[in-house]
Amino acid sequence: MLCIGHEEFIEEQNYMSGGFMGKFLEVDLSTNIIKIEKPDEIFYRNFLGGIGIGVRYIYSNVPAKTDPLGPEAVLGFVTGLLTGSGLAYSGRYSVVGKSPLTETWGDANSGGYFGLGLKKAGFDAVFIRGKSDKPVYLLIENGKAEIRDASHLWGKTTHETDDTLEKEFKNKKITVASIGPSGEKLSLIAAIINDHGRAAARSGLGAVMGSKKLKAVVVTGNQEISIAHPEDLKELKKQYVKRLKRKPNLFYKIVLKVFGPFLPSMYKRGIITSIDYGTLKEMWGAHGTSVFTAISCQLGDSPTKNWAGVGSRDFPMKTKSSKLTGENMDKYVKKKFGCAHCVLPCSAVLEVGSKEVHRPEYETLSSFGSLLLNDDLDSIIEANHICNSFGLDTISAGSVIAFAMECYENGILTKEDIDGIDLTWGNSEAILQILNKIARREGFGDVLANGVRKASEVIGKGSEKYAIHVHGQELPMHDSRLSPSFGTTYVTDPTPGRHTAGGIGLQDMGLSYPFLENVKETKTKRWKYEGKGEMQALYSRLAQSMLNALGLCYFCNYLGPYPLFDAMKAVTGWDFTFEELVEIGERIQNLRQAFNVRDGLKPSDFKLPDRAKGIPPLDAGASKGKTIDLDTMVKEFYDAMDWNLKDGKPSKQKLHDLKLDDVVEDLYSN
Repeated sequence: MLCIGHEEFIEEQNYMSGGFMGKFLEVDLSTNIIKIEKPDEIFYRNFLGGIGIGVRYIYSNVPAKTDPLGPEAVLGFVTGLLTGSGLAYSGRYSVVGKSPLTETWGDANSGGYFGLGLKKAGFDAVFIRGKSDKPVYLLIENGKAEIRDASHLWGKTTHETDDTLEKEFKNKKITVASIGPSGEKLSLIAAIINDHGRAAARSGLGAVMGSKKLKAVVVTGNQEISIAHPEDLKELKKQYVKRLKRKPNLFYKIVLKVFGPFLPSMYKRGIITSIDYGTLKEMWGAHGTSVFTAISCQLGDSPTKNWAGVGSRDFPMKTKSSKLTGENMDKYVKKKFGCAHCVLPCSAVLEVGSKEVHRPEYETLSSFGSLLLNDDLDSIIEANHICNSFGLDTISAGSVIAFAMECYENGILTKEDIDGIDLTWGNSEAILQILNKIARREGFGDVLANGVRKASEVIGKGSEKYAIHVHGQELPMHDSRLSPSFGTTYVTDPTPGRHTAGGIGLQDMGLSYPFLENVKETKTKRWKYEGKGEMQALYSRLAQSMLNALGLCYFCNYLGPYPLFDAMKAVTGWDFTFEELVEIGERIQNLRQAFNVRDGLKPSDFKLPDRAKGIPPLDAGASKGKTIDLDTMVKEFYDAMDWNLKDGKPSKQKLHDLKLDDVVEDLYSN
């Protein structure tokens, strides 16, 4: 049953409705029953879309303690409210459900064209429960849906699945979100792949698809996405694109090009604290996030040698990390592309030999590069292709290989244990060998395919100290010793170990969030721990409402003020205030938290590894000698959110204020 919340949220309904399709699809694969639900505008106004709609639906329809790989589990594909509107950066969608990797609330985010395709097929979201007896795929077309046999697709990679389905639907433009063999075999680090290489990677939700025998979701259609004030929207888009045509600051270009090896020292001394928007635009447009890999490694942002090394010493720019840049992949670039409605395309298709592959992003270059002391760029490109083909989260895959390497280095694993592979640091051939085994769940790869926490439980022998994760999820490629607020996010967000969940980690690095014209840009002092709680809470709320629920890309944060409220009014017809956006984000965040609390999880269950806290501190680099005061930051954040630090519960008053009365009953009835 669909729970759409409480109608008293918004009492007035005197607004036009645009931006959403007004329909959800509910699919039960056990019974083959498909239903259509039509929430009212109040529901959309108070949860917007994406992760907001997702958590409201799943909290209401999935019982506590549900097995994430069982038939009662629900998996959702949810578009953002602004997805398909034509606004800059509005091409994102979310996948939501209970994570089998962390056994917490789980979500993942992806770009490409699947979100736009789902809306044009007639729906804002599709929620799938049950379990099929045989492999199936779900076809959604112009307001209708059909469950089809996928036996001929089972066992195929995501690329093969896309190619096969595109041939079958040769007269129709389709978009596919699918799993590869890793998801089919229930790897807990399995991803969902759309558009031949865009990944909803985190939380292991690809395994949930596999448990349901759901190979793919195929969307196609030409439904119109209504816009309340199309002429206003057209003008806003025109003005925003015009504003992006700013030229790079020559000073920063020279610094980045000529003084790269000295950046850590310059950054530490405060000579360089940020980069201007024009330079960022040019860098992203040329090479995407790959442009930051070498710099991040030298700054101490990109973890090195399974978080035990120092980038400037163990993976120096002059001889190692400089090889892993977008410039060095230019020779392979066949074409550049962006997600739906992107005004700054940052992705590229590479032609390597006879294969067309996607250019690796920063997280992948770091997780298969500095984390493994691997400077072989071609091997990282191939690793990225394997992960996209088989459906694996590149962050988790690189991290579990780093874990195995350190176990091998310390004699916990022998060469015989790992199928004769010489898993030494930087051995690119060995990295690809073990990755292929993980992707196929073959040999020792079967142990590693469930991530570092499960692998360490199987291996034992003290290996757990090399397993870098929070509650099962491998940490992203941003070091909390350099930017301590990332540590707060890693342990306090209901999807642990996520860097895109909100907070002020990037502000600790000197970046700011200039995305709203009426919000003053804010900066923090990296290693000052007191006084960050309110700001951390504010930006965690905004991440849920402005980005995840609206379907916007994180890049809209960094290229100058984004005309959000005018744009939202042009699309929906609604007058939004900054305070309302914060409240919606808070409502979403409290529901995500309540999902975990209802399952019996407590704040003390979410522990940052000692290495990520600086215990013992690094002996070199920008974070030399630093041990972060995580306890102070976490306590301040919980106080700012009005959550109990002992049991994690949001206060009764907070839940009542947010009109989440059903949650009050769930958490406080006993």
